[in-house]
Amino acid sequence: MGEYFDTAVLEPGRERLEGYAQAFQNLSNTFRHMPAKREQLSREDVEGIFRDVRETVCATCKRREICWDRQYYRTYRQIYAFLDAAETDGVSGNENTDFWERCLRRIRLEDAIMDSFRRARLNLMWSNRLLETRLAMVEQMEQTAAIIRRAASSVYDMKRLEGLKRYQIDAGLRTHGLQVLEAWMFEKDENWFELYLTIRTSRKSRCIPVKEAAWWLSGYFGQEMAPAFDSRMIINREYSTVCFTPEPDYQMLGGVARATREGEVISGDNFSIFRRDNGQMILSISDGMGSGPDACQESERVIELLEQFLEAGFAKETAVRMIHAALMLQDNSSFSSVDLCTVNLFTGECEFLKIGASTTFLRKKDWVEAIVSTSAPIGLMEEVDFECAKRQLEPGDFVVMVSDGVMDALAPSEAEETMKEMIRKEQTASAGEMAKNLLEKVLKLGESRAEDDMTVLVGGFWERT
Repeated sequence: MGEYFDTAVLEPGRERLEGYAQAFQNLSNTFRHMPAKREQLSREDVEGIFRDVRETVCATCKRREICWDRQYYRTYRQIYAFLDAAETDGVSGNENTDFWERCLRRIRLEDAIMDSFRRARLNLMWSNRLLETRLAMVEQMEQTAAIIRRAASSVYDMKRLEGLKRYQIDAGLRTHGLQVLEAWMFEKDENWFELYLTIRTSRKSRCIPVKEAAWWLSGYFGQEMAPAFDSRMIINREYSTVCFTPEPDYQMLGGVARATREGEVISGDNFSIFRRDNGQMILSISDGMGSGPDACQESERVIELLEQFLEAGFAKETAVRMIHAALMLQDNSSFSSVDLCTVNLFTGECEFLKIGASTTFLRKKDWVEAIVSTSAPIGLMEEVDFECAKRQLEPGDFVVMVSDGVMDALAPSEAEETMKEMIRKEQTASAGEMAKNLLEKVLKLGESRAEDDMTVLVGGFWERT
């Protein structure tokens, strides 16, 4: 943020940003009018196959004039039936008709038709993959338009703080040796606002921690305030703009325990725990295909992209679709699971998004719920398939996320119930200790051998003290 805002340029600036957003929206609308994906060959594809065989196999055949001139429609029907059998049943086939009995080059003709058919199917597959990428681009452009509009709101809906509240802040901070030049506020919703103060110390030799200023501000707003994560740490004699935000009523403390597959030195699992400025806590696990460095690199890329997209303001669903499109376009076949949990630290609402991920467990006071996914991993199928679930957390609840290696180490018919019982019996209030204890119990059941990479990620939900 700059140190000074000129209200005369606010509305023209908003109008310009709205123009940029509309341009991205219009571009996405253009892509939406492009052809849809096809499951079967088009009439043009079939005509191309007919043309190929007529100009190659049949070009010098003695019966060419009979088959392709005098009996054209009969030839067309017989070859079309052959193609229909290949496309419908996945195998070539034809009836014992006069056409095939009289064909002088039957074997060559069948081989040529099948070769042309396979090329047409391959072209169709790549065409559909490009269309899928375009759909990802459409969503990306629509999200970009939405982000620009939100940026316009965050800048141009920001109001200069005036009146009694401004007087209280000026007078109060002055008693603590701080001088306020400008004060601006952006209110996003009833739980969240951002306060921007352009301030400096009024005493030459004194520096004041930003956290100390936040503590003084808490009294003026009637709730605990804190500096933004990327804020400077010290206020000195130079004017600088610092952002302060409300502290949520709740906190989530995370812990993780990991085991690498026996014989490997690098785990193919990757995880992330981070908090966004808007009071959201995000926990995620990605399990790469296989194990070792390649799997690690793949899952690490997924986690990094996921963090970047979410930090940039993209919706969770759009973020995973764009990552999926990127994986599908790679030359090598690779896929990874995505297990994502977002917690609103103001309200306690918890959302789970799972793509090919293992079971997640939610421990309440006296029971444990299993949240199961049946979708395919990201990058495996042509279309990404994800499942979402919402739950309400209460203080003392735990979210337990695990990679496939953990569940695979348990008896298949009893894995879910066994894990539930382990989690229910845990007495510790520490997320880190719970993750460690659970992993140790699973390894003990497997005679301390890890047949696959294992990751246990635990988040404990508590009231802020």
